[in-house]
Amino acid sequence: MTKPRLFTTKTIPNPDVVHLYLCETGSVDSVDFVLLDVGKGENRKPDYLKLNPLGEVPALVLPDGSCISESIAIVKYLDDCKGSTKVVGTTPQERAETTMWLRRVEDKLTTPMGLSFQNENGPRLKFFQKARPGYIHAELREPALKQANTGMHLFNSLLADGRQYLCGDRFTLADIKLYVMYKFFSRKDTVQVADPSLTHLLAYMDRVQSRTAVMAMSKL
Repeated sequence: MTKPRLFTTKTIPNPDVVHLYLCETGSVDSVDFVLLDVGKGENRKPDYLKLNPLGEVPALVLPDGSCISESIAIVKYLDDCKGSTKVVGTTPQERAETTMWLRRVEDKLTTPMGLSFQNENGPRLKFFQKARPGYIHAELREPALKQANTGMHLFNSLLADGRQYLCGDRFTLADIKLYVMYKFFSRKDTVQVADPSLTHLLAYMDRVQSRTAVMAMSKL
């Protein structure tokens, strides 16, 4: 049976959302990996743009030639094909809880972190202005930093009740998104490292980092 092809890049956040899902669910062998070097612009070449006109990674090309892009859409498709896992949810309530926390993660923290990262004045700004024309403006950096800081304090307070993960004891796609995005942006843009006083958020990050799937992802 022909496998879907996952056009992807290692160690950047949106692809790593899919990579960590695959490792967490033991599904790495369910796709064939096609690695692209975004630094060299391989995702902007005509052949790839025919698959994904946005020129972004990841993209999942199905055996019939159709293409699904956006990491969350890819994960949900793969999870449906697998037969539903706890990571996305096996019941309507679990799936709704995962989606609720995923939207909170994106709206309150990871989107502001991404905006701040992309709009930092310097070489990075020029790179993203070329990659995302019309969307990148240096004046967005400071407001986004303030929003991200507010989001970190919010999640620190939400995690203060002793829960292991966002959905309690169940590790989900929302945790994957929060962990992958925070670790990438805080590593590449050290202004965005959480303040040491945010002990609940930082302990949570350590818990996620200790998962077997996170270690497995680094070996893909």
